[in-house]
Amino acid sequence: MSVICPTCAAADETAAVRKALLDSDRPLDPPTRELLSLPPEPGGTTGAAITLFVLGGLFALLGLRALFSDDGGGSSDPAYQFGRDYGVLLVAAVLLGIAFTIHSGHRSSRSDTTDRWPRTYGQWQQLQQVWKASWLCRRCRVAFLPAAPAGPGPGHNPGHNPGHNPGPGPAASAAVPFAEFPQWTAGIARQDDHPAAPTTPTTSH
Repeated sequence: MSVICPTCAAADETAAVRKALLDSDRPLDPPTRELLSLPPEPGGTTGAAITLFVLGGLFALLGLRALFSDDGGGSSDPAYQFGRDYGVLLVAAVLLGIAFTIHSGHRSSRSDTTDRWPRTYGQWQQLQQVWKASWLCRRCRVAFLPAAPAGPGPGHNPGHNPGHNPGPGPAASAAVPFAEFPQWTAGIARQDDHPAAPTTPTTSH
């Protein structure tokens, strides 16, 4: 399927946004990739916090195992026994404390941004549908929504005119620069409960 760019009226440089992001032969530059990438699901945490939670949990298990072990470690020194019994648990507590701090800071930064959208998983799914339907033109550096393909009518004969090629399809929306892509997709998703079939987006002319 090829779609005509509404800016240059050509289809040789158009591609679905999701496919362009995966194109290793013609990779997009990092700033453009950041603008066109789908935002992460809301309510999550950072990779650093997840790593620290995992490490803290492992150290906690090791500490509990050492604490309830009958092996005295071959030494009667109180400092050694304390370090052996509680040292690993202290490390686990520090790691988990840092992880909770990073996680709380991440959630706080998201909640402090009053205009951030999406806020729920359902809203993110709406945004994902718009993102999946979006196309771009590499030549014009714009994004747009293609028109929904017209289905066959009741009297359609699949064997009729088998050599016919309808050619590239038109665009259903005006094009927007890559810099406006995040706000543009969010705006469409917020105004349509079913943006997977964007036949009448607000940016249409």
